[in-house]
Amino acid sequence: MSRAAVFTIFIIVDLAIVGGVLWSAFQHVPVNKYLVPAILLFVFNGIWLVTMTVRKTPPRSS
Repeated sequence: MSRAAVFTIFIIVDLAIVGGVLWSAFQHVPVNKYLVPAILLFVFNGIWLVTMTVRKTPPRSS
């Protein structure tokens, strides 16, 4: 998987999380029902991005 594909997946997942939060807000879902899971999903998505970027970065030549 290329870096561009990894970053594209990251952006799509982030937009899906934001869409879920907005949908929940407009449906008058209590904030504590969706805010904490959204924060955790953002964190895990960021960890996934860093992990995949580090795995796909070639080692430096000395």
